[in-house]
Amino acid sequence: MKRLLLISFVIFALAVPLFAISGKVSYIEGQVMINYAVAELRQEVREGDFISTQKGKLEITLDDGTLVRVGPDSKIYMESLKEEKGRKKVSIKVTLGRFWTKVKRLVSKDEYNVSFRTGTAGVRGTVYRLDQYADDSAQLFVYDGKVEVRGEKPSGDADQMPAVPAEIDGPVEIEGPKEVSMEEWVKIVKQLNRIAISPEGVPTDPVEFDPEKDSQDPWVSWNLERDKASE
Repeated sequence: MKRLLLISFVIFALAVPLFAISGKVSYIEGQVMINYAVAELRQEVREGDFISTQKGKLEITLDDGTLVRVGPDSKIYMESLKEEKGRKKVSIKVTLGRFWTKVKRLVSKDEYNVSFRTGTAGVRGTVYRLDQYADDSAQLFVYDGKVEVRGEKPSGDADQMPAVPAEIDGPVEIEGPKEVSMEEWVKIVKQLNRIAISPEGVPTDPVEFDPEKDSQDPWVSWNLERDKASE
């Protein structure tokens, strides 16, 4: 009997899922959908959630204080929100539109990746925005820290969100991370630099941008104000 209980305990321990990181909607404006239902202030956001906006915008605050913001006419997928043995693994997929994040500084073993149609941006702790366009081109602007951007080949129908399962509270199997080959490019984008990626996935070299001119964009100025208020 004791042996049976021990075996059952081991099986249970191995079957226990990773500790889930979650977030909450900390700001909402206009029409925003989470899993194709109207989003609400203070609503919990979890791994596997699909977020789309019409003319609205949304801010999510993760457990560790990291801020995620989604602009108008945008679509993102919360691909991974996990923690195992003290190691955080956050992966967000931006399939269309405007995305801004202020990442709390992470420890060396943590991962925070934001993927887009033709690449992935990995950071340790920084502030940046990503604009993903419908033609597969994209731009990334870094406001603080630095970002490592890795190129990937465009995948067809990238602007389409995965279908929501009938039971969204249950586990959802998703495609694992794509291994980046040595032939694919890597760019380091530093503070107050930007990079543009063509529809074919070809990057420019990082170049400086004018922060004063950039702040005239209403989306940028709103995010800068929100970041300052969060300090």
